[in-house]
Amino acid sequence: MISEPEPISLSIDRGQAWGVVGRNGSGKSSLAIHLLKENHRLFSRPAFVSFELEDQLLEREIREDDSEFMDRQDPGRTVRELLEEVWVEGALSTESLSQDLGMTEYLDRGFRLLSTGERRRLMVARALAQLPDFLILDEPFDGVDQDSRRQLSRIIEKLRHQLTLVIVVNRMAELEAFVDHVFCVENGLCVFRGSYLEAKENQVFQQLVAVSDPQVRIPQTLSGARFNDSTIIPVEMREVSVIHGGREVISNLTWKVERGQNWKISGPNGCGKSTLVNLVSGDHPQCYSNDVSVMGMRRGFGETIWEIKEFLGIVSPSLHQLYRVSTSAISTVLSGFFDSVGVYQEVSPDQVKIARQWLDLIGLHRQSEVPFRSLSFGQQRLLLIARALVKQPALLILDEPCQGLDPLNRALVLKVIDRIVSSGLTQLLYITHEPEDQLVCLTHHLRHDGRHWVEEVLSP
Repeated sequence: MISEPEPISLSIDRGQAWGVVGRNGSGKSSLAIHLLKENHRLFSRPAFVSFELEDQLLEREIREDDSEFMDRQDPGRTVRELLEEVWVEGALSTESLSQDLGMTEYLDRGFRLLSTGERRRLMVARALAQLPDFLILDEPFDGVDQDSRRQLSRIIEKLRHQLTLVIVVNRMAELEAFVDHVFCVENGLCVFRGSYLEAKENQVFQQLVAVSDPQVRIPQTLSGARFNDSTIIPVEMREVSVIHGGREVISNLTWKVERGQNWKISGPNGCGKSTLVNLVSGDHPQCYSNDVSVMGMRRGFGETIWEIKEFLGIVSPSLHQLYRVSTSAISTVLSGFFDSVGVYQEVSPDQVKIARQWLDLIGLHRQSEVPFRSLSFGQQRLLLIARALVKQPALLILDEPCQGLDPLNRALVLKVIDRIVSSGLTQLLYITHEPEDQLVCLTHHLRHDGRHWVEEVLSP
């Protein structure tokens, strides 16, 4: 039942399966960490899967990067090595875990060469390799493609009968078939605890997790960089091929984004979607060894990275993981005016005013001075979205922008994107695994069918 809000406290019995649901910044992940510490004595082998732990693993791999001592990029520890370093006797073998989670084909690939979804599956496999008796999964489905989601669902459904399970999610629908009990968090307080059936039938609880049509007022903008020459093609690639760690990620791709076109880009984990947009943004070194032109400028032919970035607004999992500077929420948004990670030059009163309008829009005005890394993962992602949109760029590159967002914030972000792109001043490249990420402004679809890239025109 819905009760008066109370301090977060959750008692878990052995063999139970709990779902924890709440909005971004509600305190879900803090509760998960508390549960891990609180139940450490009750359970002998607790395990945890979260974006934060994934970040810590990436930090370690970056610290130990030996590329400068090698004649090639150091790919980091392989998936096999990362599983074997935590494996305990009695757990499934590395090969069996890889097969169950669809990781066999990249078992000997380095961590830094993995896609977002591939890393997510690895983190689940590392937890299972520890033969846990208590497992907490914080947003296990974010960033994984539909096939991988089905594989992971089958594993979780089996696990719920073998150990004590807690699944932390933003979306209530992701708990079905996995949990018996639901705990709802709001503003750091418990507002509901009960059975999954009670949660589904409780009208007040359903209002807490429902998606409404958000009211959107787009903040004003300063006159940003625009390509006024109608003959300029925003993006053009000719026979592009990219090799990572001896594997051809993109093969002989020719693709063009004409003026006025807005593209959805989709495909399975590891097919090269993020690599594709990194070629456009200039964040991939092989953009200079390929025929890639952005805003009429051929990569590697005398342009500076800043000459192109001034036209771009970017959100991506890699940017999120690399945004490690000590900076406040408002400075994160302001950095979008300068295409930098952090702010290192004087900002104008108008820029500060616009940044504060964006903080209001995404509901983080009270956290304007809070350090970026002190906020929840979803709140961090909202800030990076505002950072990309603050100058309303000529080309918006959004790689899984709604990862980690609750339904309400997802609806807000999609509506803001639609509104800005439909103005005609901004074009869009949008990568997503989520069928529910519907954008009216999309005109074309570039999808990978598992073997080839296929172009489609979307119906208006």
